[in-house]
Amino acid sequence: MRKRNDIAWLPLNSLRALAAVHETGSVGAAADTLKVTHGAVSQHLRGLEDRLERKLFTRSGNRLVMLPDAADLADNLLQNFRAIAGDIVQFRRDENILNITVTPHFAQHWLLPRLGEFLQHHPEIDLRINTDATVHDLARGDFDAAVRHGDGNWPGVNCERLLEGWDTVVAAPSVLESVSIQTPQELTKLPWILDEDRDIEMSNWFDDHGVAHQAHTRITRLPSALTLVAALDGHGLAWLPHVYAAPYLTSGRLVQLLSDDRWQAQNTRHYYLCWADNKNRPAFRTFRQWIRRQLPD
Repeated sequence: MRKRNDIAWLPLNSLRALAAVHETGSVGAAADTLKVTHGAVSQHLRGLEDRLERKLFTRSGNRLVMLPDAADLADNLLQNFRAIAGDIVQFRRDENILNITVTPHFAQHWLLPRLGEFLQHHPEIDLRINTDATVHDLARGDFDAAVRHGDGNWPGVNCERLLEGWDTVVAAPSVLESVSIQTPQELTKLPWILDEDRDIEMSNWFDDHGVAHQAHTRITRLPSALTLVAALDGHGLAWLPHVYAAPYLTSGRLVQLLSDDRWQAQNTRHYYLCWADNKNRPAFRTFRQWIRRQLPD
């Protein structure tokens, strides 16, 4: 004897036919809904009566009329089939959800200006972007991938270098109107805007160039996303990733102070796209291919 919850014996096509007749009100309409012939639906209904060993319909003229108990069964089936359909839709949607966590600078000044192209060409992907400086667990957490700034040595994840991460000192031309900067020490004559998330890195740069922190006229610490904006508005010097400052250096809205080839050559911190093996889904592979096409040759 089969167990009551054994799904192997369920005549699914016949049950779908019963639910469709109940929903549409006739065998012909059910056949249109299921995209089969009228005869196929009738055959499924006869087979279901044989399988259940119960009458499901009575005939009234040329019409089949569903018996009350059969209508109750069909109503329950219809609700459950709809729930299954909803689960399938959600499953497919989840497969196309892509959760990416990126640094604030990268999001604002590199990713967002290019994102419209990705969304236009891949509307099937539900892209969700988190911006913070936290190093999330990609293997066990909610994020599928991350863009991180560092040396690329994060255990348990794959890392692919995207952009050179060396930094440069910049300022709006208005900040430099009354001064001439020739050495790092002379930078203390001007106010500074520092990224509050990169205070240690900035301190290392000061120390490496023999600049005393306490000698500065003024230091203002701002969130990552605001340092470039404040520099463009002429509020002081800023120490920024060159890749973000480059367009404004080209346009003349910012000026680079001091050629710092030695610091650039020593830099080991870059921007990496990182992912765990268990998150290498089609949606991520599409994003990875797209982001690689955006990189300079």
